[in-house]
Amino acid sequence: MVVKRRRLLVGAGAAVSCLTLSVGFGAGVSAAAGRTAHAKAHANPYPKSLHGGFAFYSGGDTNVEQLWQDVLIPSFNRAYPHIKINYVFSEHGTNDVTTLDRVAQAVKNHQSSGFALLESATNAVELAARQRLFIPVTTKAIPNSANVPSASMAVVKNDAVPYRGSKVVLAYNSATVKNPPKTLAQLLSWIKANPGKFAYCNPSGGGSGQYFIEDVLNQYLSKSAVNTLAFNHATSLEAGWSKGMAVLHSLNSDVYGNGTYPAGNTQVLTLLGSGAVQMAVVWSDQSTSALQDGQLPKSVKLTDITPAFAGSPVYLGVPKYTPKNQVRLVDAFLNFILSVPQQAKVVKRLAGFPAIKVSLMTATVKSEFTALGEAESLPYSAQVVSDMERVWQQDVP
Repeated sequence: MVVKRRRLLVGAGAAVSCLTLSVGFGAGVSAAAGRTAHAKAHANPYPKSLHGGFAFYSGGDTNVEQLWQDVLIPSFNRAYPHIKINYVFSEHGTNDVTTLDRVAQAVKNHQSSGFALLESATNAVELAARQRLFIPVTTKAIPNSANVPSASMAVVKNDAVPYRGSKVVLAYNSATVKNPPKTLAQLLSWIKANPGKFAYCNPSGGGSGQYFIEDVLNQYLSKSAVNTLAFNHATSLEAGWSKGMAVLHSLNSDVYGNGTYPAGNTQVLTLLGSGAVQMAVVWSDQSTSALQDGQLPKSVKLTDITPAFAGSPVYLGVPKYTPKNQVRLVDAFLNFILSVPQQAKVVKRLAGFPAIKVSLMTATVKSEFTALGEAESLPYSAQVVSDMERVWQQDVP
């Protein structure tokens, strides 16, 4: 599991960004292979007789490799026996930068990159989608994409599609906390009333702490400002953080260890599991896995608050200028992966959040995730996060 979430690769970002002016927003439209924007979802348009093959690059930890090779691809092959997927895996995403550079260069030259589908261990695919390197996703080409929450698609401007995800949620010990907070205001009041019993990690070491901080800062920003910070390095809007940072500073004496901030997500779970704290912000997949493995006691429950913390979907993208016959095969694959049965397998295997709306999932999955809600805030862009971490380090501890 990649512990630090939403950290964009600087190398890939630089390479992709330098090609943006050459690629342009309109490049590659001809490679959309029949994808028409704003089409309504309909029944599966892909017959079992489809045949051919395509290459799929994937970066991640071994559990991701096992999900694809042992579960999802074999399931797809049973449904579509004449489609061969050449799965190319890079452990920990060590080849993500060079692969995305290769894709960016191919798009610039109006050529196929050799890969028809991409996944990254970091946010390289998300960054490439924002730079318009991928074929836009439509419900005509991928009907099941209609079931993906709009916030997840907005992050990538509909140019990639998530297949799994995680979001930051509130974890609490139900044995000692009988009425958990339902709003951010109630959470802040609870922290003040229960000194030393709440923890969030240093934002430079874990996305769960980052998203808690963002939620506090956003209460003093307009919705339009929050949306702008999600996609742009708008430094003028960062002045609006002062009130939120003051609130966070006022919590120093009330959080764990009289102002001690754990180094990362895992350390927060350790504090929660040991009983050192009774409440914390955590990742849904990490905490769910810890509950399943017994690292957290069964008395620990997960819930959401209003406004919801941000989420971090994992995206798949189809590079522009991929041959049209391969795009059709990939679309069939993506539509299959976003079906309810396959999403249930993703949840079971990775203890992650489904990419589609929880309300559409099986009863078992619903019972596990309904309390976490479907809404999530848009997280800040990478450059804004760097600024936020710097200001937090100066003003809060």
